[in-house]
Amino acid sequence: MRGKMRIGISLGMLLDDRQVLEYARIAESMNMHSVWVPESWGRDAFVTLSYIATLTREVMLGTAIVNIYARSAASTAMALNTLDLYSNGRAILGLGAGSKRLAEDWHSLEFRHNIARMKEYVDVIRLISKGERVDYHGSVVRVKGMRLGFKPLRSNIPIYIAAINQGMLRLAGEVGDGAILFLIPIDELGKTARMLKDENPKIDTALVLITAVSNDPEKAMERAKKSIAFYIAVGSIYARFLAEHGFKDEVEHIREEYSKNGLKDIHTLVSEHMLKSLALAGSIDDCVKQLRSFISKGVDLPILLVNPVYNSEEDYTVFKGMLDAINGDKDGGKDE
Repeated sequence: MRGKMRIGISLGMLLDDRQVLEYARIAESMNMHSVWVPESWGRDAFVTLSYIATLTREVMLGTAIVNIYARSAASTAMALNTLDLYSNGRAILGLGAGSKRLAEDWHSLEFRHNIARMKEYVDVIRLISKGERVDYHGSVVRVKGMRLGFKPLRSNIPIYIAAINQGMLRLAGEVGDGAILFLIPIDELGKTARMLKDENPKIDTALVLITAVSNDPEKAMERAKKSIAFYIAVGSIYARFLAEHGFKDEVEHIREEYSKNGLKDIHTLVSEHMLKSLALAGSIDDCVKQLRSFISKGVDLPILLVNPVYNSEEDYTVFKGMLDAINGDKDGGKDE
């Protein structure tokens, strides 16, 4: 990390409404690159980012991620261009395929042809964002006679694609301005980043990192383990990927315990090795050192997923202290 670097912050569902706004203000005041809002079953990402836009002037505003089954491509294009207009050109679109449960149980769409749907979805959004009439006849996505009722501020809003498996990673390199990675073990990360760059040397490789920082390192590590265990318990795609990449025992134990007793205490089954491979957790110094290790694997934009430890003012203070330490670290994370 030579001098100041780009850092994003993800404002997930562990934060209450007040905390979302406070961390957005921190991002702006500390000149962070971007604020990202996930969605799934939580706050509407575009509405939340539109409100954050009124509180900020410089920080970029990204969706990480919105699901391609939750809205039509035309609806997403309208929301994206509206956000971009009212934020004066600060929007970034992060898209993901999500899961079978989300697509079928919540949005009444069949979960299939994800790669084709993603490619066509991106095609349509880019066409609509030019402000012209769109007639598009894809294998999955179809639009007839669509034109925005206002002039888009930008015709080239950046689109990032969330990917974990080979097919979607290749597509991200082919059609995306960036790729959003999550729960990729650090030992696998370098290979994944190189694959993306081989596909597209200009692609922006973003990595969402579960981040728990505290003056009490043990409490921070416990908080991060709870998040890792949750994603493994409820996310079959993440569970399968991690089982295939070095964490078979942990995944099996976590999912077995979850099936019997729910979320209670399943974080105790997250090994220290798994924790260090997937997250930033511990003291300020611990997290800065861990971040340097992840960046050294080819990450262009780390996005810190805030996991508050105390749910108090202390969380803000320690988080800002970590950002100060990151900005002051001049040893060069990519040179390790």
